[in-house]
Parts: sequence; structure tokens; C-alpha cells
Amino acid sequence: MFLDIKIPSKLGRISLVPPSEADDPFVAVLRSHIETRRYLRYFPELFSAADARDRRIKRESEPDLIDFHIHLAQNSPAATGATNTFVGSTGIFNIIDTFIGNSCEVGILISPDYFRGGLATEALYTVLKWVFEDRKFHRAEFNTGTDNLAMRGWLEKAGATLEGTKRECWVDPSTGGFTDVCTYSILEEEWREIVSGRLEERMNRGTLSVAG
Repeated sequence: MFLDIKIPSKLGRISLVPPSEADDPFVAVLRSHIETRRYLRYFPELFSAADARDRRIKRESEPDLIDFHIHLAQNSPAATGATNTFVGSTGIFNIIDTFIGNSCEVGILISPDYFRGGLATEALYTVLKWVFEDRKFHRAEFNTGTDNLAMRGWLEKAGATLEGTKRECWVDPSTGGFTDVCTYSILEEEWREIVSGRLEERMNRGTLSVAG
């Protein structure tokens, strides 16, 4: 599912926007990039703009997910002047919004060209704020490979709770084997009392570092 809204980030460097046809070539590059596939080994080595288009069209009608693309604001210091400002994707999926629960899973992909600039933190803060404060979800879940130490460290410093390890959960076509996956979660009260403040502090530190 796509929403016809634009969600600006707290710092104003990025916005979450609905996926569009103009982004298909960028999505294709991102999903097949060697850095993306370092920890998401089940992603295909070859993924074309046509594949990205087909995926976008299919997901637009799926009710248990909401996709966003991450675009740079034109006045962002990271902007290159290009007409298309796609820097990644985020969103929620595996939505449970019934009498048995009120939760979702969160995912994010950032173009390697924009690594280490704080944009992933800003995007995740934005989507989590929307999840907990606008959509009123009670729980958000993250799954990441056990060897993705950078993502695991980010989640733990943010205040997410490690719930356990799923053994041999993701297929690894390159070896014919499987990847173990760590599951983390954030509850609504943890977002309000811990996580949001930690992420805001981290974003503010990053802004001061750039300014300095």
C-alpha cells in the first residue's frame, strides 16, 4: 500500500514520499548493490528497472505493508543538485492491526552513496515517529542478520530489545546455506520514554558535527 502523503523529517533534510515510477531505476541499483546484498544475501544479484516497476505495482495493492521512498530535501547539504533525490527506501510490513495485536515490522535501505551521513537515523526516526505517534502501533519489530553488527549496534544503542535469534532464517543463494537472524523490538512506551530521545540526541550531534 502507498499513502498519498509526504512526511518531512524533524531536521528537514529528508522526506518520506510514496514510491514512484521515476525512482524505479534507482531502486534497481540499490537492491542489487553489493553493499545492500552484504547482509541481505537473498536479494538478487541482477535486478532491473523493469523488476523494480513490477515490484512497485504489486506492492501498491498489498494491504499489510506501507512503502515509502526517502528523498533528500532540495536544501539539504547532502543534495547534489540532481532532479531525482532518491536516497533509499523504508516502510512497514507484516502489519497486524486486529484484535490479536497491533504491530508491524520496519525495514530500511540506504544508498551506499549516502552512508555515514546520518540519513538512516533520520529516516528511521521519521518512520518510527509515524508508526507510534500517527498510526498508534504498540510494537515495531526489526530483523537483521546476526553478522550485521552495525545495524545491531544501532538498534541496541537506540534502546531496542533483542528478543532472540532465528536460526537459519534467511536463504543465502551464494553458498546454498542460510543466515541466522536477530529479532529486535520497540514498544510504544519505549519509543516515548527512551528511543525517541536517544535518536533525537544522535541526530543533533550529527548536525553539530557537520556544522562544525
